[in-house]
Amino acid sequence: MKKLLTWVLLTLFLTMISYLPPSPLTAKADTPSKGAYACVLSDAFFYAEADERKGLFLIPKTYYVKLVEYGSPYCKVEYMSDGNYTKRLVGYTKTECLTFVKYAPNRPYLTYIFDVNYRIEDADSTDGFLTGLTVTCAYYGDYKIGSETYCYVLRGDEFGYIPKPTSISYEDNTEYADYLASQKENEPPTDSSSTASPSKKGAATPIQIAILITLCLLVPVLAALILKPPRRPSYEKDE
Repeated sequence: MKKLLTWVLLTLFLTMISYLPPSPLTAKADTPSKGAYACVLSDAFFYAEADERKGLFLIPKTYYVKLVEYGSPYCKVEYMSDGNYTKRLVGYTKTECLTFVKYAPNRPYLTYIFDVNYRIEDADSTDGFLTGLTVTCAYYGDYKIGSETYCYVLRGDEFGYIPKPTSISYEDNTEYADYLASQKENEPPTDSSSTASPSKKGAATPIQIAILITLCLLVPVLAALILKPPRRPSYEKDE
């Protein structure tokens, strides 16, 4: 009898589970590996250390950083590459500000080179003194203090801040937007009838709910019937 009860209850339980709508699973995304690129789509500081007080500059939006070590709440990343006027920087960025991608961008970093002219006051060129100085800088990003905007630059071999020239202007990197557009174009057409069906969206239909309620009510009734002790046969008393 106990085996029969177990079998019946197990069958009913499995039947109930089969009618339940599938629960959405929050699968953990794969941890990006070293060398992966992440696009910056919102305000994201590049930090010298994993510390909010060590912010150096805001990474230009729509450009990328390259992952050195994944972590939370900070990722160790590199920005920029070594060139005639640029140097590779290794620092940290908040993980929540990064959108990791599965491709290698053609132009991950913003390379913007400009000249800064310094004028020497009270200098007289007729006496052989320099009246001005021009320095070539590589732009890395902005840093705001109150209402003033400075930019973090590489001047020769040294990094530092200068008031941001009004002439600085650069285009957005459209690679991420282009990638999203291409993904959308490659998506298979969706069936309008399937999208309108609530059962395919994971929601229980009224029929499923009714079946579940019926099964829930039947379980204790069947259990009571099976477990009910048999009636003892009535025997006639010996005279």
